[in-house]
Amino acid sequence: MVSATKLEGEYSFHGKNPPLDQSEGVKLHLYRFGIEHHGNDDLKRITCIDQASPTLLDTIILSQWENFAREGHLGYDVTTCKLKVIEGERNFVVQMNDKWDSFLLKEYGKFRQPLGCLKPDCTESHEELLLCIAQGEKDVPEVVPSATPVNDGVLLIANAYPVEYGHIFLVPSATNQLTSFWDRRMFGLIMRSASEVNNAAFRVFFDDGTSIVPDRMFFEACYFANPLPVESASTVAIYDGKARSGIRVYEIVDYPLKALVFTSNNVNALVNVVSEVSSTLHENKTAYSLLISNHGRNVCLFPQAKSLVTGCCLPAWECCGYFVYGTKADFDKASETEISDKMASFSFQDDAFEDLKNLCCAIADDHAM
Repeated sequence: MVSATKLEGEYSFHGKNPPLDQSEGVKLHLYRFGIEHHGNDDLKRITCIDQASPTLLDTIILSQWENFAREGHLGYDVTTCKLKVIEGERNFVVQMNDKWDSFLLKEYGKFRQPLGCLKPDCTESHEELLLCIAQGEKDVPEVVPSATPVNDGVLLIANAYPVEYGHIFLVPSATNQLTSFWDRRMFGLIMRSASEVNNAAFRVFFDDGTSIVPDRMFFEACYFANPLPVESASTVAIYDGKARSGIRVYEIVDYPLKALVFTSNNVNALVNVVSEVSSTLHENKTAYSLLISNHGRNVCLFPQAKSLVTGCCLPAWECCGYFVYGTKADFDKASETEISDKMASFSFQDDAFEDLKNLCCAIADDHAM
């Protein structure tokens, strides 16, 4: 179990967001990043983060989510769900959860307009709104309590039907998504959030092709106590970073679902490369999923071939080797062979994957200039 450490003094986040004011619209805590300082095209951090201690953003997210849970808004206690590791080479993880609801982001429609203009009424509830994250103008991060969500920020929304502890949605403001599916600046905020949380348990997911909300860009995140199976898979380098970008691209081998990993200590370069790859795949109507891990320094790409039977794809956590079963019978009989066969049925064909590898290396090379 992952738990928050309460911060004493100026910031205290165990209380719920202030009551909603009908005249002012929705109010919630606003977290603003400190200004990025660049030198030699590498991101310089203002302060050194002690990885043994929770960061401010990590503490806020967990505190707000735990408060949401304590107030009884979750459909179930995910910490009581039975887990087991499947014996075999890949150590797939399966969860027994007969209450999990795969309908993503319930009542998504009420967040389609800027929340500064959203007026609550007696029939609406916004307890699931935990936080807004945006770029700041100061050298250090700051928290603004009871603020109107900014139109260029990212909303953190609790998932009442969590797959794992701390399950949240990260939803860019609707005003930034009127002209295109992928917003590179918003993806940059997501990547920086992962870096700022600075918790190895924190993973961010993205699905394009499995969303119930077509052409809407939103992410999910959970805290996983142990490495996901894909993170333990073997890799082979196919592109070694050049010049200033430091981008490296690896192919995951001996894994049932073909995948690539992009890594760099330069967050901005990683954002640029993954954004261009993602936009290209979307324009070509290719389904894919992403995993952001290792404090925002790794992005794993899972291109997928949609099932001819269902027309669906694997959600990102299943791509990573983590599966939720709704019946005890399915949970008990889960095997490495069954899971591997399921994953392989969504995997790219060899020739298509070679084309994708060439594309990713070309894009990485372009951004290394």
